[in-house]
Formats: sequence, structure tokens, C-alpha cells
Amino acid sequence: MTTLDTLARSAASAVTESVADVHVPIGAVGAAAGSGAAWRMARYGAVGALAGAAVVAVLLVAPPSQDETTQETTPPSTIASTTTLPSEVTPTTTGISETATTLPSPDTDAPVVVPPATEEPPAGDADVVPPMLEVRSPSDGEHLKSKTVAFAGVTEPGASVSASGKFAAKVATDGSWRIDLLLSPGANGVVLVASDDAGNETEVRMTVYYDVEKPPEEPPKDTTTTTKATWEFSANQKYGSCSEPIPYDEFSGRAKPGSTVNVTSEFGGGSAVADEDGNYWLKVEFPSAPFEQVFSVKVKDEFGNKKVFEFVSNYQE
Repeated sequence: MTTLDTLARSAASAVTESVADVHVPIGAVGAAAGSGAAWRMARYGAVGALAGAAVVAVLLVAPPSQDETTQETTPPSTIASTTTLPSEVTPTTTGISETATTLPSPDTDAPVVVPPATEEPPAGDADVVPPMLEVRSPSDGEHLKSKTVAFAGVTEPGASVSASGKFAAKVATDGSWRIDLLLSPGANGVVLVASDDAGNETEVRMTVYYDVEKPPEEPPKDTTTTTKATWEFSANQKYGSCSEPIPYDEFSGRAKPGSTVNVTSEFGGGSAVADEDGNYWLKVEFPSAPFEQVFSVKVKDEFGNKKVFEFVSNYQE
């Protein structure tokens, strides 16, 4: 307690004692109301004045010590005095909120409310890693024999794969993918792109070759035409002998289209006409041919071309 507090309490005590010294009998209250009231008020004022003067004198003569001034001073809690207003007077307030605000006591530390900080997602949560993309077949620079080629590989599960920006591959749940592409003869550039949900992409560029086998070149055709080259005469004998009761043989070959070919012998003969392609064929019987006797058979066209064969019958009665 400071010196000022001690003096204030002394003054208050002196005022109380001065009031307590006034003794008014109960029965004389009404009689003394007129004359004693003024005397009491004068005495109260004199005692209060003396007490106030004593406080001022003490403050001037005995200032507070240095220890009291240097120590941490905590302002005492002040309780505002309440004044009782007459019942007919209604107190008015101007500019004061109807809801009373209780201020914290100087001796009590007021709670400090810190607004919550705005939470920001950690910078590391954003997906900035592009998906893995592996092409397992075919290999870059490979020469292929088929026009349709299956490209296959593996990527990150959930990612999509496209070829040349417009063909979508089939991607399984484990990330394996496949797409069939049509190749053109020669070199084919293929761009494969894997994309994930965050928009990250991985690109693989490769070149494959479609090798087309060329058909063998045909020799140039002879455009010169001659009668001899077109229907050159030829004759062929099939058997040369026969064991049938009526022996026979077959002859064929080439001659001028539409011309007649004759087969003659001393034991039988016949004739045939070459067709439009110059081919002929005929069967010639030799009914009187002797057993095991060889004889000559002539094949001749109408232009004098001929060929001679031998024939023998092996039939014996």
C-alpha cells in the first residue's frame, strides 16, 4: 500500500468518526429537524475540510518513497459509485450500446484470440511427374513385312495412350496397352503419347519400315509375229505299239490353224483339222496290222511338213 492510499483511508476514517459523534435522541428528531439540521451540516463540512487539508499537507510534506515509485504499480480496481436517482427521473443514455460490455480487470490478463491461419495445401501435393511410357514392340527402326502392325507396351495405370494424336490405344488396368496401326510402304514415323489425369504427358517417337516385296519382272514379250513362230508344225506319237485286237495309236501336235493334218500307213490312217490355236489330235486304228511286224506311219500337213514314226501290233489271235 502506498502513502497516498494510507492518507486517503485516514481521511475517510475521520469523516466517519465525525458523523458518528452526532447524537440525536429518537424522540427529539422531529423537534431538532429545523434547528439541528443546519448545525450538523456545518459540522460535517468543517470536519471534511479539515480532513482534506490534512491529506494535502501530508502529501506536500511526505512525498512517496523511491522504493514505492520504482516498484511495479498495479492500478487498484475501481468500483464506480452508484447514484440513486429519483423514481420520477428516467436516466437516458446517448451513444451507448444497450448491451453492457464487461471490461477485463487490470489485474487479470485478458485472453488473446488468434484467428486461425488460412491453410494452404503443401506445395509437394501437386502431381507434376509425367507417366512412364514403354514401347515393347516393335522396336525403333525395325523392318516389317506386314501392313498391319500391333504396337504394344506398358504405361502408368490409369493413364491413356494415343498414336499420332488421333488413334487411341486400349489400356488395361495394369497399364499394359496395345494399338494396331496400318503402315505405308517404306518409312513410317509414329508418335506415341501417354497422358495422366493431371495433364502430364510422355512422348515416344519412333520409325518403322514396311518392306513390300516386288513381283519378279517378266521378260519383255516378243512383239514380232511370223507365220512360222505362230504355228510351227509338230507331231507326237503316244504309244508306238498296241496289244488290243484292233491296234491303234494317238498323234498330236501343232499346225496352221484350220489346216488339215493326215496320218498314213500301209495298214491304216486318218486325218484331223488344227483348231484356232493351231493344235490337233487324232486316234488312228490299224486293223490289218500283222503281229509283231514294224511298219512306218507318216504325219503330214497340207503344206508339206511331215514326220515319220514306227508302230507294231502285239496282238496275236
